[in-house]
Amino acid sequence: MTDEAPARGRLFLITAPSEARAAAVAGQLGDRLERAFVVSGSQIGAMVVQGPGADAPSALERVRALLLRWSACLAAAETFLLEGYDAVVHDTILGEHLEDFLDLCAPETVHVVVLDDAAATGTPRWGLWLDPSLAADAVADELLARLEESEVLTVEPTGAGDEA
Repeated sequence: MTDEAPARGRLFLITAPSEARAAAVAGQLGDRLERAFVVSGSQIGAMVVQGPGADAPSALERVRALLLRWSACLAAAETFLLEGYDAVVHDTILGEHLEDFLDLCAPETVHVVVLDDAAATGTPRWGLWLDPSLAADAVADELLARLEESEVLTVEPTGAGDEA
């Protein structure tokens, strides 16, 4: 056993209008990676419970709950990234929420895969957009073949935007 720390893993986000679809692709991707940790946003969300008689959450409380959910996903992912695992987060994160999620990831580079078509109005065209009708195994293969296209930098490279 070596005393060297393992190389940091890569962070992936698989998102689609259907959580089940995102989960299937995340599972296929995890199976193809050497060491992977798959994190389900919906499973993290299901761990949050409210007792009987709790008021329905306001719009602001729903957004805060999403941010907590994603923060929990990323905290779990970070634990494994530090040990050299690739972390695959899957959830339904479309529209302006994609930018919110990526803000939480900064300064991490994220490999983003969006399984949707042009109907996802308002979702920034970041990362790799793939046909939602492709089989989950075909999506995983396509992602690995086009990994560079999926890369989203969450911070500007050093020196970018600097003026003399």
